[in-house]
Amino acid sequence: MMKTRAWISAMVCVTSAAAISSCSTSVNNNADPSAAPASSVAVDDGGCAKNHDQIAKTQQELANNLYGIAAENSDKGAKTNPNPAPAGDPIRVTFSIEGLSHPFLVKQKELAEAAARQHNIELNVVSANDDVNQQFNDIQTAIARGTDALMMMPATTQGLDAVLAQAETKQIPYFFTQKGMLGISPVSQVLAPYATEGKQLGEWVVQHYQGRENINVAVISGIPGDQSSDARVNAFLLPLLRACTFNVVANQPGNYRRGDSEKAAQNMLAANPKVDLLFGANDEAALGGIAALSSSGRKGVDVVGLDGESDMFTAIRNGQALATVIHKPTAGIVVEEIANYLRGEPVPEFKVLPEDLVTKETVDAGAQPAF
Repeated sequence: MMKTRAWISAMVCVTSAAAISSCSTSVNNNADPSAAPASSVAVDDGGCAKNHDQIAKTQQELANNLYGIAAENSDKGAKTNPNPAPAGDPIRVTFSIEGLSHPFLVKQKELAEAAARQHNIELNVVSANDDVNQQFNDIQTAIARGTDALMMMPATTQGLDAVLAQAETKQIPYFFTQKGMLGISPVSQVLAPYATEGKQLGEWVVQHYQGRENINVAVISGIPGDQSSDARVNAFLLPLLRACTFNVVANQPGNYRRGDSEKAAQNMLAANPKVDLLFGANDEAALGGIAALSSSGRKGVDVVGLDGESDMFTAIRNGQALATVIHKPTAGIVVEEIANYLRGEPVPEFKVLPEDLVTKETVDAGAQPAF
């Protein structure tokens, strides 16, 4: 097996969940926010005095959020392997993925495998089957048996630093795809744009409802305490709070799953006779909200989500939803980065892909779902 030294220095601190992809079933897919440098940001309340305090709190949470920090530092720094392997040496990579119970996770696996074939990498994909403890054990096993690099999409990052310390001892470089964590020293983290996705959708919603007052919003959030969910929800709500014309009347977690989100939406709709907009922290949440609206016979409620999955495209096409944002999988990019790094080429410490808003106009024009 090729020997590599991955370590440069502790990286700058970079959520929704795995927290993760937008799809983990685990709570606590959370990089510890206390590991991020505290920052104080000037409050921009958009002239909405009544929401000033809430806006200040939301801004501060985003400033210390993994995914907000990652977006700010995307492609700004690089790491290079000091001991690159000869070009002809084989590369063995272990990809620890939280599970394969969500179509996005399956897409991640497929992209990683395709990139591995392209770069002559022997890729071992290990699914934890949505079991946090199994994933930690899988990572430990990979480290003990030996691998040239470790690639992770974790169900939760809580406690993962102890396992990664073992990888550092063995001089095994490690990388994160889609979701990451703070306070550790990976070579690179290619993360989803959870914060910028939420911001783009929130700004579009403000524009869509321009001229209306007292728009009541119910939020189906993701995983409680998860940074990806926090990033998406806070970044979505910030433009609404600044607009001063929206009222958040309810917020319940749907754990990024359609069934849980349907129940959350049912509860919120039953408790709130006046809801104008349902926001789902991912498309599974939004689709759960659509199911709740259908079963209750409730009319006149708009729905938006995030991810750009096929069923949401159908809902937008059929007039059941207004918009989503394409959530781009990153596993193929990380496999390519691993190949480059092990062969001596620089790779970015952080990379965040741009997001694409999807509405009926873009669907009708031929836009394609993310998965």
